[in-house]
Amino acid sequence: MSSLQRLQRKIKTVVCPYHEMLCSLHVLHQPEHHPKRLHWAKELLSRMSPSLVEGIQAIGRLSDSWTGLTLMDRLGSFSSSQEGIRVLKALPDTELIHVMLNGRISLGTILEWQHGLPPGHGKPVTPPDEPARYLLQHLESVRNLLITTLEDYEQEYFRKEWEYIQPWIHTAAAQFQEAASRSAEKALNSLHPRLQAADGTITAQKAFTYHFEYEQLKQIFVLSSTFIFPHLLIDWTGDKGRLMLPLAVDIPGLAFNEAPPEDLLRQFRGLGDATRLRMLKLLWQAPHCTKQLAPVLGISEAAVSKQLKLLSEAGLVTSERKGNYLFYSSSKEAFDSLIVLQRQYFEQ
Repeated sequence: MSSLQRLQRKIKTVVCPYHEMLCSLHVLHQPEHHPKRLHWAKELLSRMSPSLVEGIQAIGRLSDSWTGLTLMDRLGSFSSSQEGIRVLKALPDTELIHVMLNGRISLGTILEWQHGLPPGHGKPVTPPDEPARYLLQHLESVRNLLITTLEDYEQEYFRKEWEYIQPWIHTAAAQFQEAASRSAEKALNSLHPRLQAADGTITAQKAFTYHFEYEQLKQIFVLSSTFIFPHLLIDWTGDKGRLMLPLAVDIPGLAFNEAPPEDLLRQFRGLGDATRLRMLKLLWQAPHCTKQLAPVLGISEAAVSKQLKLLSEAGLVTSERKGNYLFYSSSKEAFDSLIVLQRQYFEQ
Protein backbone atom coordinates (compact mmCIF):
# COMPACT_ATOMS: atom_id res chain seq x y z
CA MET A 1 0.00 0.00 0.00
CA SER A 2 1.38 3.44 -0.96
CA SER A 3 1.77 6.31 1.52
CA LEU A 4 -1.13 8.17 -0.18
CA GLN A 5 -3.39 5.16 0.22
CA ARG A 6 -2.43 4.92 3.90
CA LEU A 7 -3.07 8.67 4.28
CA GLN A 8 -6.53 8.24 2.77
CA ARG A 9 -7.43 5.56 5.34
CA LYS A 10 -6.37 7.80 8.24
CA ILE A 11 -8.83 10.62 7.41
CA LYS A 12 -12.10 10.66 9.31
CA THR A 13 -14.62 13.49 8.99
CA VAL A 14 -16.40 14.20 12.27
CA VAL A 15 -19.64 16.02 13.08
CA CYS A 16 -19.60 17.00 16.75
CA PRO A 17 -22.28 19.35 18.12
CA TYR A 18 -20.26 19.98 21.28
CA HIS A 19 -17.27 21.13 19.22
CA GLU A 20 -19.55 23.36 17.14
CA MET A 21 -21.03 24.89 20.31
CA LEU A 22 -17.52 25.74 21.55
CA CYS A 23 -16.67 27.27 18.15
CA SER A 24 -19.82 29.40 18.34
CA LEU A 25 -18.83 30.62 21.82
CA HIS A 26 -15.41 31.52 20.41
CA VAL A 27 -17.18 33.67 17.80
CA LEU A 28 -19.31 35.33 20.49
CA HIS A 29 -16.14 36.11 22.47
CA GLN A 30 -14.32 37.61 19.44
CA PRO A 31 -17.00 38.40 16.83
CA GLU A 32 -14.90 40.85 14.80
CA HIS A 33 -12.55 38.03 13.74
CA HIS A 34 -15.40 36.22 11.98
CA PRO A 35 -16.80 38.22 9.05
CA LYS A 36 -19.31 35.54 8.07
CA ARG A 37 -20.68 35.36 11.60
CA LEU A 38 -20.35 38.98 12.78
CA HIS A 39 -23.98 39.93 12.14
CA TRP A 40 -25.16 36.69 13.79
CA ALA A 41 -23.00 37.32 16.86
CA LYS A 42 -24.05 40.94 17.33
CA GLU A 43 -27.72 40.08 16.99
CA LEU A 44 -27.49 37.17 19.43
CA LEU A 45 -25.45 39.09 22.01
CA SER A 46 -28.04 41.89 21.93
CA ARG A 47 -30.70 39.38 23.02
CA MET A 48 -28.69 37.72 25.79
CA SER A 49 -28.85 38.56 29.46
CA PRO A 50 -25.91 40.63 30.77
CA SER A 51 -24.92 37.75 33.07
CA LEU A 52 -24.66 35.27 30.17
CA VAL A 53 -22.64 37.74 28.07
CA GLU A 54 -20.28 38.32 30.99
CA GLY A 55 -19.92 34.56 31.51
CA ILE A 56 -18.98 34.09 27.85
CA GLN A 57 -16.41 36.88 28.06
CA ALA A 58 -14.96 35.78 31.41
CA ILE A 59 -14.45 32.13 30.40
CA GLY A 60 -13.13 33.24 27.01
CA ARG A 61 -10.40 35.26 28.71
CA LEU A 62 -9.28 32.19 30.67
CA SER A 63 -9.46 29.55 27.93
CA ASP A 64 -7.79 31.00 24.82
CA SER A 65 -11.14 32.38 23.68
CA TRP A 66 -12.92 29.04 24.33
CA THR A 67 -10.60 27.10 21.99
CA GLY A 68 -8.95 25.38 24.96
CA LEU A 69 -12.22 23.60 25.67
CA THR A 70 -12.55 21.89 22.30
CA LEU A 71 -11.91 18.51 23.87
CA MET A 72 -12.79 16.20 21.00
CA ASP A 73 -9.27 14.92 20.37
CA ARG A 74 -8.44 14.73 24.08
CA LEU A 75 -11.60 13.17 25.49
CA GLY A 76 -13.48 11.81 22.48
CA SER A 77 -16.26 12.93 20.15
CA PHE A 78 -19.67 13.63 21.69
CA SER A 79 -23.01 12.80 20.11
CA SER A 80 -24.64 15.82 21.75
CA SER A 81 -23.66 19.11 23.33
CA GLN A 82 -25.21 17.96 26.62
CA GLU A 83 -22.91 14.91 26.68
CA GLY A 84 -19.86 17.12 26.22
CA ILE A 85 -20.97 19.37 29.08
CA ARG A 86 -21.49 16.34 31.35
CA VAL A 87 -17.96 15.07 30.63
CA LEU A 88 -16.51 18.53 31.21
CA LYS A 89 -18.48 18.87 34.45
CA ALA A 90 -16.97 15.62 35.78
CA LEU A 91 -13.34 16.49 34.96
CA PRO A 92 -10.95 16.42 37.94
CA ASP A 93 -9.50 19.80 38.90
CA THR A 94 -6.08 19.14 37.36
CA GLU A 95 -7.53 18.08 34.01
CA LEU A 96 -9.92 21.04 33.95
CA ILE A 97 -7.02 23.47 34.41
CA HIS A 98 -5.10 21.58 31.69
CA VAL A 99 -7.86 21.99 29.09
CA MET A 100 -8.70 25.56 30.13
CA LEU A 101 -5.06 26.41 29.39
CA ASN A 102 -5.41 24.71 25.97
CA GLY A 103 -3.07 21.86 26.88
CA ARG A 104 0.01 24.10 26.87
CA ILE A 105 0.88 23.17 30.48
CA SER A 106 1.45 19.52 31.34
CA LEU A 107 -0.66 17.72 33.93
CA GLY A 108 2.53 17.08 35.94
CA THR A 109 3.36 20.78 36.16
CA ILE A 110 -0.20 21.64 37.19
CA LEU A 111 -0.06 18.99 39.95
CA GLU A 112 3.18 20.58 41.17
CA TRP A 113 1.44 23.97 41.25
CA GLN A 114 -1.51 22.53 43.15
CA HIS A 115 0.34 20.43 45.69
CA GLY A 116 3.93 21.60 45.71
CA LEU A 117 7.01 19.44 45.34
CA PRO A 118 8.12 16.87 47.92
CA PRO A 119 11.10 17.92 50.09
CA GLY A 120 14.43 17.54 48.34
CA HIS A 121 12.86 17.19 44.89
CA GLY A 122 15.21 19.83 43.53
CA LYS A 123 13.44 20.20 40.19
CA PRO A 124 12.70 23.80 39.09
CA VAL A 125 8.98 24.40 38.55
CA THR A 126 7.72 26.64 35.75
CA PRO A 127 5.85 29.48 37.51
CA PRO A 128 2.19 29.90 36.52
CA ASP A 129 1.27 32.85 34.31
CA GLU A 130 -1.64 35.17 35.14
CA PRO A 131 -4.50 33.00 33.74
CA ALA A 132 -3.03 29.92 35.43
CA ARG A 133 -2.68 31.73 38.77
CA TYR A 134 -6.29 32.85 38.57
CA LEU A 135 -7.49 29.30 37.82
CA LEU A 136 -5.48 27.89 40.72
CA GLN A 137 -6.90 30.46 43.14
CA HIS A 138 -10.52 30.50 41.93
CA LEU A 139 -11.11 27.13 40.30
CA GLU A 140 -14.38 26.31 42.06
CA SER A 141 -16.02 29.59 41.06
CA VAL A 142 -14.61 29.28 37.50
CA ARG A 143 -15.98 25.73 37.20
CA ASN A 144 -19.43 26.88 38.38
CA LEU A 145 -19.43 29.82 35.97
CA LEU A 146 -18.24 27.62 33.09
CA ILE A 147 -20.93 24.97 33.56
CA THR A 148 -23.71 27.50 34.17
CA THR A 149 -22.70 29.47 31.06
CA LEU A 150 -22.57 26.34 28.89
CA GLU A 151 -25.88 24.94 30.15
CA ASP A 152 -27.72 28.26 29.77
CA TYR A 153 -26.27 28.97 26.33
CA GLU A 154 -26.90 25.45 25.03
CA GLN A 155 -30.52 25.38 26.21
CA GLU A 156 -31.52 28.94 25.36
CA TYR A 157 -29.63 29.57 22.12
CA PHE A 158 -27.37 26.87 20.67
CA ARG A 159 -29.92 24.04 20.59
CA LYS A 160 -32.04 25.96 18.08
CA GLU A 161 -28.96 27.02 16.09
CA TRP A 162 -27.80 23.40 15.85
CA GLU A 163 -31.16 22.31 14.42
CA TYR A 164 -30.74 24.95 11.71
CA ILE A 165 -27.10 24.33 10.73
CA GLN A 166 -26.70 20.58 11.06
CA PRO A 167 -28.00 19.70 7.54
CA TRP A 168 -25.24 21.83 5.98
CA ILE A 169 -22.64 20.40 8.35
CA HIS A 170 -23.58 16.78 7.61
CA THR A 171 -23.66 17.47 3.86
CA ALA A 172 -20.24 19.16 3.88
CA ALA A 173 -18.77 16.36 5.98
CA ALA A 174 -20.03 13.68 3.59
CA GLN A 175 -18.77 15.61 0.55
CA PHE A 176 -15.31 16.04 2.10
CA GLN A 177 -15.08 12.35 3.01
CA GLU A 178 -15.99 11.44 -0.56
CA ALA A 179 -13.37 13.86 -1.90
CA ALA A 180 -10.75 12.39 0.45
CA SER A 181 -11.54 8.89 -0.83
CA ARG A 182 -10.69 10.07 -4.37
CA SER A 183 -7.59 12.15 -3.50
CA ALA A 184 -6.51 12.60 0.12
CA GLU A 185 -3.95 15.32 -0.64
CA LYS A 186 -6.32 17.33 -2.83
CA ALA A 187 -9.03 17.16 -0.17
CA LEU A 188 -6.67 18.25 2.61
CA ASN A 189 -5.34 21.11 0.47
CA SER A 190 -8.90 22.42 0.09
CA LEU A 191 -9.33 22.92 3.84
CA HIS A 192 -7.43 26.18 4.30
CA PRO A 193 -5.04 28.49 2.39
CA ARG A 194 -2.34 27.97 5.03
CA LEU A 195 -2.58 24.18 5.06
CA GLN A 196 -0.69 22.11 2.49
CA ALA A 197 -0.36 18.35 2.03
CA ALA A 198 2.46 17.37 -0.33
CA ASP A 199 5.65 15.31 -0.48
CA GLY A 200 4.71 13.17 2.50
CA THR A 201 4.11 16.08 4.88
CA ILE A 202 1.18 18.18 6.07
CA THR A 203 2.33 21.78 6.67
CA ALA A 204 0.26 24.24 8.72
CA GLN A 205 1.23 27.92 8.84
CA LYS A 206 0.10 29.70 12.00
CA ALA A 207 2.22 32.00 14.18
CA PHE A 208 4.73 29.17 13.74
CA THR A 209 4.95 26.62 10.94
CA TYR A 210 4.11 23.04 11.88
CA HIS A 211 5.10 19.94 9.91
CA PHE A 212 3.41 16.55 10.27
CA GLU A 213 4.86 13.65 8.30
CA TYR A 214 2.29 11.24 6.91
CA GLU A 215 4.03 8.28 8.52
CA GLN A 216 3.81 9.76 12.03
CA LEU A 217 0.06 10.29 11.69
CA LYS A 218 -2.24 7.53 12.89
CA GLN A 219 -5.53 9.44 12.57
CA ILE A 220 -6.61 12.72 10.99
CA PHE A 221 -9.90 14.06 12.33
CA VAL A 222 -11.54 16.72 10.16
CA LEU A 223 -14.20 18.61 12.12
CA SER A 224 -16.94 20.42 10.25
CA SER A 225 -17.89 23.88 11.52
CA THR A 226 -19.97 26.82 10.34
CA PHE A 227 -18.20 29.07 12.85
CA ILE A 228 -14.47 28.37 12.52
CA PHE A 229 -13.78 30.45 9.37
CA PRO A 230 -11.25 32.05 8.90
CA HIS A 231 -9.16 30.30 11.58
CA LEU A 232 -6.84 27.37 11.00
CA LEU A 233 -7.69 25.53 14.21
CA ILE A 234 -5.44 22.49 14.65
CA ASP A 235 -4.76 20.16 17.55
CA TRP A 236 -1.95 17.62 17.66
CA THR A 237 -1.77 14.77 20.16
CA GLY A 238 1.73 13.54 19.53
CA ASP A 239 1.71 10.46 21.76
CA LYS A 240 -1.39 9.16 19.95
CA GLY A 241 -0.44 10.39 16.48
CA ARG A 242 -3.75 12.25 16.13
CA LEU A 243 -4.15 15.46 14.16
CA MET A 244 -7.32 17.56 14.22
CA LEU A 245 -8.08 19.88 11.28
CA PRO A 246 -11.00 22.22 10.51
CA LEU A 247 -13.53 22.05 7.68
CA ALA A 248 -15.21 25.43 7.23
CA VAL A 249 -18.85 25.05 6.18
CA ASP A 250 -20.72 27.83 4.37
CA ILE A 251 -24.32 28.67 5.27
CA PRO A 252 -26.16 30.32 2.35
CA GLY A 253 -27.38 33.86 2.88
CA LEU A 254 -25.10 34.89 5.77
CA ALA A 255 -24.06 38.54 5.61
CA PHE A 256 -20.32 39.04 5.03
CA ASN A 257 -18.50 41.88 6.80
CA GLU A 258 -15.58 43.38 4.84
CA ALA A 259 -14.28 45.63 7.66
CA PRO A 260 -10.96 44.66 9.28
CA PRO A 261 -11.12 43.53 12.93
CA GLU A 262 -10.89 46.40 15.41
CA ASP A 263 -8.05 44.78 17.37
CA LEU A 264 -6.01 44.51 14.15
CA LEU A 265 -6.59 48.23 13.52
CA ARG A 266 -5.57 49.07 17.10
CA GLN A 267 -2.34 47.13 16.70
CA PHE A 268 -1.48 48.88 13.43
CA ARG A 269 -2.23 52.26 15.04
CA GLY A 270 0.04 51.32 17.92
CA LEU A 271 2.84 50.48 15.51
CA GLY A 272 2.33 53.59 13.35
CA ASP A 273 4.58 55.96 15.30
CA ALA A 274 8.38 56.19 15.45
CA THR A 275 8.54 56.82 19.22
CA ARG A 276 6.25 53.90 20.00
CA LEU A 277 8.30 51.61 17.76
CA ARG A 278 11.49 52.63 19.57
CA MET A 279 9.70 52.02 22.86
CA LEU A 280 8.57 48.55 21.75
CA LYS A 281 12.13 47.69 20.73
CA LEU A 282 13.43 48.63 24.18
CA LEU A 283 10.64 46.67 25.87
CA TRP A 284 11.32 43.69 23.63
CA GLN A 285 14.90 43.57 24.90
CA ALA A 286 14.06 43.99 28.61
CA PRO A 287 11.31 45.29 30.94
CA HIS A 288 11.42 49.04 31.64
CA CYS A 289 9.49 51.49 33.79
CA THR A 290 8.51 55.02 32.71
CA LYS A 291 11.40 56.55 34.68
CA GLN A 292 13.87 54.45 32.67
CA LEU A 293 12.22 55.04 29.29
CA ALA A 294 11.85 58.82 29.48
CA PRO A 295 15.58 59.83 29.26
CA VAL A 296 16.36 57.17 26.65
CA LEU A 297 13.53 58.36 24.40
CA GLY A 298 14.07 62.04 25.17
CA ILE A 299 10.48 62.70 26.26
CA SER A 300 8.76 63.34 29.59
CA GLU A 301 7.43 60.57 31.84
CA ALA A 302 3.92 61.85 31.16
CA ALA A 303 4.48 61.43 27.41
CA VAL A 304 5.88 57.94 27.99
CA SER A 305 2.77 57.03 30.01
CA LYS A 306 0.51 58.30 27.23
CA GLN A 307 2.29 56.18 24.61
CA LEU A 308 2.28 53.12 26.90
CA LYS A 309 -1.46 53.51 27.38
CA LEU A 310 -1.97 53.33 23.60
CA LEU A 311 0.30 50.28 23.35
CA SER A 312 -1.50 48.59 26.25
CA GLU A 313 -4.90 49.21 24.64
CA ALA A 314 -3.53 47.63 21.45
CA GLY A 315 -2.41 44.58 23.45
CA LEU A 316 1.21 45.09 22.40
CA VAL A 317 2.67 45.49 25.90
CA THR A 318 2.15 43.87 29.28
CA SER A 319 3.00 45.21 32.73
CA GLU A 320 4.06 43.83 36.09
CA ARG A 321 4.37 45.74 39.36
CA LYS A 322 7.68 45.54 41.20
CA GLY A 323 7.70 47.64 44.35
CA ASN A 324 6.54 51.17 43.52
CA TYR A 325 7.00 50.84 39.75
CA LEU A 326 5.17 49.22 36.86
CA PHE A 327 7.60 47.49 34.51
CA TYR A 328 6.44 47.10 30.90
CA SER A 329 7.42 44.43 28.36
CA SER A 330 6.57 43.88 24.69
CA SER A 331 4.01 41.10 24.33
CA LYS A 332 5.75 38.60 22.08
CA GLU A 333 2.55 36.53 21.94
CA ALA A 334 0.71 39.56 20.52
CA PHE A 335 3.29 39.95 17.75
CA ASP A 336 2.99 36.25 16.93
CA SER A 337 -0.80 36.55 16.68
CA LEU A 338 -0.52 39.76 14.64
CA ILE A 339 1.00 37.75 11.79
CA VAL A 340 -1.97 35.39 11.89
CA LEU A 341 -4.55 38.20 12.12
CA GLN A 342 -3.08 39.86 9.03
CA ARG A 343 -3.14 36.63 7.04
CA GLN A 344 -6.68 35.83 8.12
CA TYR A 345 -7.93 39.23 6.98
CA PHE A 346 -6.11 39.13 3.65
CA GLU A 347 -7.30 35.58 2.92
CA GLN A 348 -11.01 36.30 3.46
